[in-house]
Amino acid sequence: MTTIFGIVGDPIAQVRSPEVFNTLFRDRGIDAVMVPLLVTPGHFESAVEGLRRIGNLGGLVITVPHKFAAARLLSEASHRVAITGAANAIRPTDTGWAGDLYDGEGFAIGVEANHGSVAGKRCAIVGAGGAGTAIALSLIDRGVAGIRLWDVDTQRAYTLRNRLAAFTSIPVIVDQPSQLDDIAINASSAGMSASDRLPFEPASLRRGTLVCEAIMKPPRTPLLIEAEKLGHPTQEGRHMLDHQVNAIWDFFRLSPAGGRDI
Repeated sequence: MTTIFGIVGDPIAQVRSPEVFNTLFRDRGIDAVMVPLLVTPGHFESAVEGLRRIGNLGGLVITVPHKFAAARLLSEASHRVAITGAANAIRPTDTGWAGDLYDGEGFAIGVEANHGSVAGKRCAIVGAGGAGTAIALSLIDRGVAGIRLWDVDTQRAYTLRNRLAAFTSIPVIVDQPSQLDDIAINASSAGMSASDRLPFEPASLRRGTLVCEAIMKPPRTPLLIEAEKLGHPTQEGRHMLDHQVNAIWDFFRLSPAGGRDI
């Protein structure tokens, strides 16, 4: 029987998870498929509860704007979920849902693979939602010098600042990216559409600041294009997914040799 996996979000056209996982399923001889599922915020809880009743459901990847809502549904949660209050991978269990958060790990591993260690770097994150929360946690775990948070919803930025400050001595402040930063990250949805305003101005950064995206489609957002014009090194959003695939694969209890561990 084919095992069904889904990625749940709104919007959903921008996601890359189905093409990545379906290629792996095919290459590894696994009878499984991942499909995109468009679910609006008002229907998220009922949709997920309905999906749990599907006997051959293997699990769900969760994307914007549902990561915080997904965490609230869990009966089993990792320490990353407990600290951030967000989840981007859930699987059905006998008692409900188990969940974890891998966005931040994928992002940090990708940056270090392409640009070296983040330890001691001053980092700015625009977007205090699920992706921004996960990224902030993973950067703190790797010993960055400080975190600067910004969001169009300033209260959400302060809420995240307070949550992070409760478990780290690394300075976390609410402010826009500036010339003080070594790494500037867009973890908001600004850039999914060509008509979106830039989440921040690369011209406001000092020369050499690494500009990173969490958005995966389009691969080269207006932010990255503008940053490259100004000579900034850049990191595409696809690396955040590419470097968390193995962790999500294991979380879904998929066997490297094929088939599914039950």
